[in-house]
Amino acid sequence: MIKYLKLFLQGNTKRPEDTKPLDILTIQNTENAVFILDNHIISKNKISYYNCNQDIDDIQVLYFTCINNKPLLFIAGKHNSHIPTSSANFLPTFLYLANTLGFNPNLLTIFEETFGCERNMFIWARKNPSNFVLLESTELTDDILLGYEIQNDTKTFISWEASYEDIISLKEIVKDTPNNEDDLIKYSFNVPVRVGNIILDDFAFYDCDRKNIPVANYFSYCECDKVISKPYSFLKNALLGNNSLQNALIDTEEDKSIIYSTKAKTKDLEFYFSNAYPTDLDAANNRVFFLITNLKEYLSAIIYPEYIIKLSIAHCTTLSGEVYLDMVCYKETPHIYRVPTFIQEISQNRPFIWIDDSNQELGFADHQYTHILLLEDVDYMCILNTTLDNGVVESKLCVKTRLFDFLIPMFTSNAIDLHIFEEQIRKDIPIPFKTSFDDYLYK
Repeated sequence: MIKYLKLFLQGNTKRPEDTKPLDILTIQNTENAVFILDNHIISKNKISYYNCNQDIDDIQVLYFTCINNKPLLFIAGKHNSHIPTSSANFLPTFLYLANTLGFNPNLLTIFEETFGCERNMFIWARKNPSNFVLLESTELTDDILLGYEIQNDTKTFISWEASYEDIISLKEIVKDTPNNEDDLIKYSFNVPVRVGNIILDDFAFYDCDRKNIPVANYFSYCECDKVISKPYSFLKNALLGNNSLQNALIDTEEDKSIIYSTKAKTKDLEFYFSNAYPTDLDAANNRVFFLITNLKEYLSAIIYPEYIIKLSIAHCTTLSGEVYLDMVCYKETPHIYRVPTFIQEISQNRPFIWIDDSNQELGFADHQYTHILLLEDVDYMCILNTTLDNGVVESKLCVKTRLFDFLIPMFTSNAIDLHIFEEQIRKDIPIPFKTSFDDYLYK
């Protein structure tokens, strides 16, 4: 402790040449470097994970941490960033942040000489005003299992069953501008929203390609500026104060390992509260993450579009046995539908693959559902087998598209090795087919 205080109170012991920032043109052309430009902290690294471009005004929390014994500056802003402290020009950049945000620049020395990689070290957190209100019991309408209430003039109540297209069309919804082209599109409410006994100023959800199903997840970052030892505990207890939720709970799970978190689960909904940052960063834990997940299945909503009726089958093949369309991602995939009746008739309700010349599409169907891809997007097909924890071998027929770096599962079976159909598929469907080994080399 004495050593810690000495380091905290002493002046900067770094040599002047260590703190002098490099010429901006030089540093921009330096590999694995960090610098400040137009009020943005920018990290350029050959490992993309360590790249960063964040507006300093958006930074919420700074702390030191380690990943694989590599010391890093963690930045929580509009997204999370990790910058190696070994980056070229790191010290001048850190000193600039200290001066701009108002924290002690000697914290870097303290971390290097006393903390190391043993644990996280808090640096700074933005103090934001509280953005939620807890209602008194006399003001409470216990409807948390039914939906949420927009705090507009008419106090519009929205069901958890409301679809993406219905919610996005509300006048209280604002479409946020993504910071990066890879960011998900976020929609936020421009007025407060009441969820059970809590009124939230911040309430949002991310876009989904499939618009005709209920919103899968809503979330809020709850800020607390009051003197509460654990805002997380305060909000968790407030949530569980909704009697209808308490009565409907089928599972409650609390985790106090890395971050304090609680899951409160009913048959159809899951409510999740957690500190936004690790628990050893107490000074930063005035922010709590609140997530509401709709657990219901909406398979009846995935109606096929009318244009599919006009298909012209140029190539097809029929499989057999316990082979099913992979439906894990149907909520995020707009091209999974209930199988059209005429496909059921052609396939006789068996697993079916076809190429549609009319619409230039590749289709996969079982007796209930179909997954359709544009031919121009398809790169190749392959079969992958995985042994599950229970010893069962899961076999999947996958497609690699030109849109994503990962394989998309089409058919899955826990009873049949799909390799028995490989030659048949190769012969009947003129799409490149790779073996697992080919795929390994390809990647």
